[in-house]
Amino acid sequence: MPFYVVGGMYEDTTFVRLVRPEPTSGPFATYEEAEDEWSGRARSTIDLATVRFRIVEADEAPPAGGPAHIEA
Repeated sequence: MPFYVVGGMYEDTTFVRLVRPEPTSGPFATYEEAEDEWSGRARSTIDLATVRFRIVEADEAPPAGGPAHIEA
């Protein structure tokens, strides 16, 4: 099953309400490929406390062009 990296800026550090979604990355054939993308995105936003990215499987990914909100 393909993997995607989703996330963006949340309203606060409860990470419930996504206020500025980032484009979804993927699909990645393996978890390791998705983890490489996730790592790069996480490192580039390390100083932003309200930004979070996650790796999800295809059945959890938002629809193309849809919001990148996935309940944690």
